[in-house]
Amino acid sequence: MQKFIMKNNIEKVLRGDNTVFLNPIEANNIEKQLRKMNCEVHLFKLFAESEKIILYQKEFHLTLFEIKSATLLTHQQILGSLFSHQLKEEMFGDIVIGDHYYIVVLDQIKEYMLRQFRKVGNVRIELIERPLNIVSNFQLSYQDIFLNVTSLRIDTVIARIIPTSRSISKGMIEDEKVFVNYQVLKNTNYILKENDIFSVRRIGKFKFIEVSYVSKNNKYHIFIKKYK
Repeated sequence: MQKFIMKNNIEKVLRGDNTVFLNPIEANNIEKQLRKMNCEVHLFKLFAESEKIILYQKEFHLTLFEIKSATLLTHQQILGSLFSHQLKEEMFGDIVIGDHYYIVVLDQIKEYMLRQFRKVGNVRIELIERPLNIVSNFQLSYQDIFLNVTSLRIDTVIARIIPTSRSISKGMIEDEKVFVNYQVLKNTNYILKENDIFSVRRIGKFKFIEVSYVSKNNKYHIFIKKYK
């Protein structure tokens, strides 16, 4: 699948089109290959910390929608509603949660969004097109999480975050509901490292910052940030 994504997007850039939305690892790998072919490309990010990237040679157009709602919404609710419309993650960029809610999409799905994306969960919404630069200064916000764990194995850490049993968190990995650095995690014994980004479907997205210290009884005191 990854080889197909790379090949398909390299071909798009070479014929003058832009890529779909890529995660940082995909974007970095594709950019390296294009530069080996003496193809100079530009990177588009909606804002400085954006984790959805587009590579391009020629100017292109995206659509930024403000999501108007009378009710408070969460990132997870908006993302879940996008997936419920069978929209692939490559078709939309960052979901911006601040004083207002925004979503940037490829122009290919602009009309579909206007016609069909009318609800987030059971909450009625309205989409209003806005200029891209309205969110250019946006900064991600996080919730700091401090935990004591017996191991840095990801199933152990996830079990403490939720909280649940290790057998259930291990089952989530086996069911391909856990991602590390934007890739589906296959290894239930994976040991988290500093700056690893991991997400659990329907739970949230996290960044492993550090082991603050190890106690005398060999418990790891760890610092994690949860994306809001």
